[in-house]
Order: sequence, then structure tokens, then C-alpha cells
Amino acid sequence: MRIRALVQARLKSERFPAKVLEQIGAKTVLEHIAERLETLAPLGVEVIFAIADEGDSALADYLIEKGHKFYQGDARNVLKRYADAAADLENTDFVIRCTGDNPFVDKDQLASLLLHLKTAGFDYGYTADLPLGMGAEVIRVNALRSVIMRAFPSREGESSPILPHHSEHVTTYIRENPHLYDIYPHRLDTNLSDEAAALRVKGIRLTIDEKDDIAVCRRVFEHFNRRGMPHFGAADVIQLAKNNPEMLKGNESVIQKSATSSEARKT
Repeated sequence: MRIRALVQARLKSERFPAKVLEQIGAKTVLEHIAERLETLAPLGVEVIFAIADEGDSALADYLIEKGHKFYQGDARNVLKRYADAAADLENTDFVIRCTGDNPFVDKDQLASLLLHLKTAGFDYGYTADLPLGMGAEVIRVNALRSVIMRAFPSREGESSPILPHHSEHVTTYIRENPHLYDIYPHRLDTNLSDEAAALRVKGIRLTIDEKDDIAVCRRVFEHFNRRGMPHFGAADVIQLAKNNPEMLKGNESVIQKSATSSEARKT
């Protein structure tokens, strides 16, 4: 079984262009993501950036310079970009979905999810109850391909159930159809109710959509890096929010895009 981490990224973000190359400490956002995911190599994870083909080689040139593998594909249909970047994998293999605007994926929770995968198996799993921007998703390749197949009905005149937001957000069709897929939420703390788990991460935002977000991410990283914890996890951030909530303030006004929304250009 192969496991491929695909990190979707582009430079032409509408709200914050080139955000993936912003510096946090001594590294860019993409370097932080790669460094965390590369710690999963002992579990058989390979890391590839799934970047948008937008007629601009700057991102590809950057990844070549840094020695990172990448696939360049459909800028408008991220679902297709993922399927194409996994074209050489078997149906029983898995893809990890990460996004280029989330520098601090919780590598330990992701590793725990992958270990569960090796013993239990599922079509789609995700790290649950984490601060916004620290999660990741794992999709069986045949489940990913099944969504693509539904986008192109085999019978003439048959409508597709795949809507624009499904193509942009990749996994929303699977989430919206739990009767079709075996879905596993990997909880951070199984002793907490869903309500309590959501409450303790409410307002914590470690994803980057606007410049206020990068300021918060820099402050949080500097806090943990000074303590020798550059790969801090969700539990560390939750504790920080409890002990020093001011560290995580400054991006409250940023509006998070809904999972049912779509844009003319995709991430």
C-alpha cells in the first residue's frame, strides 16, 4: 500500500496572492508543510505538491530549487488535479490531502490516523476536533476516483451530482454522502462530546487567507519555536489558547469560506 501526501498550492490566490511563499520564521509556508509531512516517511508517506497550471512557472521553479516533487495540473478543478496526481497509484492506495494555506498540520495526529488506517481501513478519514488549519484528510484512491466518475455520467442526458464546490474542495461529496463511503473521524480526545470538542477550538484560526492570518501564525510559531517546539501540535495550541488567549487574537474578522462555496479560480 502506497500513501501519497498531495499538498494543493497556487500563487494566484484572490485574497492573498503568493501567501504560500510567505515567511514564518526562517521558512516559507510551504517549507513548514513539507517539513512536517516528511516526518511521516517511516510510515511510507511520500510528499508531492499538487500545484495549479496557471501559465506562471514561479511556483514550479521554487519547488525545483528546494528539491520538492510536484505535479502541475488543472487550476480550475482541484478534484481533477488530485485524481491526475494520483493516476499512477492503485485503487487500494491512499492520498493525504493538505492545503498550502495550512502551515501547521498536526503531524502526530495524522500519523495516528495513518496507523489506524493500517489496522482498520476506511474510504475516507480525517483528523477531527483540531484548531482550524491543523487538520488533514486521507482518501482511498478508489473513493477519489469514484467521485471523478460521477462527474462524468456514462448515460447520455444523465445529470451529474458533482457540483462546483465538490470540484473545488475535493472531499465534500464524500462527506455529504456517508451512505456511500466508510468515513472515519479520528478524534483528538474521545472523552469529549462533539460540543465540548468544538467549543475548546472555537475562534482558533491557524489557516492563512488574509494578512491578519499570517501575523497570528508568525506569533504562534515564534512562541513555540523559542521553546524548542517547531512541530507543535493541536493539544499545544489548545493549551496556549487557554493560558494566553491574546497570542491567538488578531484575525477574528477574517471570514472563512464555506465548504459549499466555489470560486472561478481554485486553490
